Amino acid sequence: MINSCTRLCCLIGHPVKHSVSPQMHNTAFRELGLNYVYLAFDVKEEELEDAVKGLRTLGVAGFNITIPHKIRIMQLLNKLDPSAERAGAVNTVVNERGALKGYNTDVYGIERALRRFRLPSSEQAMIIGAGGAARASIIALLNLGFEKILIANRTLKKAQSLADWIKSMGFSADACSLEEGRRRAEGCKLVVNATPIGMHPNVDETPLSRDEIPSDSIILDLVYNPPRTKLLEEAEKAGARVISGIEVLVYQGAEAFKLWTGREAPIEIMREAALRALQEGEAER
Repeated sequence: MINSCTRLCCLIGHPVKHSVSPQMHNTAFRELGLNYVYLAFDVKEEELEDAVKGLRTLGVAGFNITIPHKIRIMQLLNKLDPSAERAGAVNTVVNERGALKGYNTDVYGIERALRRFRLPSSEQAMIIGAGGAARASIIALLNLGFEKILIANRTLKKAQSLADWIKSMGFSADACSLEEGRRRAEGCKLVVNATPIGMHPNVDETPLSRDEIPSDSIILDLVYNPPRTKLLEEAEKAGARVISGIEVLVYQGAEAFKLWTGREAPIEIMREAALRALQEGEAER
């Protein structure tokens, strides 16, 4: 029951209408009997600073950040955890008595989702995108042993900037346009889609088609709404192994839950709640 002692956690981003994080976290809070509530707020880029000031003033327990704020949010926080410093992006904030500390639980979520596979880390991996999710993906792949990463993005300049960042850490990297990435995907054993391409309502879009996906590759789509995106459908037709973004959502969410509450998250309960919310949303459309 919500009362005057209920702690608030939330999501800020633009858009957030597609998010199932409120259902996922609120189910977990109820499961453990915690007096917390989770809401989602649509915050445009020009509203971000005011929103963060408001959340600090209200004394929220913490909040998540999604597209397009994961990088800019860093300059509005009091301190950063090493996970956020290394990734250069924040997706989770904890309010420590008025001091806002940024973390990156996306890295953890991506690693956990990929660890169930035998990864070809000696081969080249491709990341599609150049935003905060791409940065988290890069760190996750470096942690997993990948040494060669190709960044494909619609804006080549942004892709090159990320490739230079990878090189500055002592690893091999290259950059290309999204169109060139379609041609070069055949040389990659792991592909991560770190863009919103294919997200509801644009469910017929995909960054790669069946003919461009190697049959012996692993495809991870960070988009989770829908759980089975057009990219994953094309990858399955090509014979590739696929990972839905729902896995990353659950694992990164469980880590954020622990940071806010100090309690281990009920991961299976969270996964079931997220999938149920997506199914219900599909039925309403």
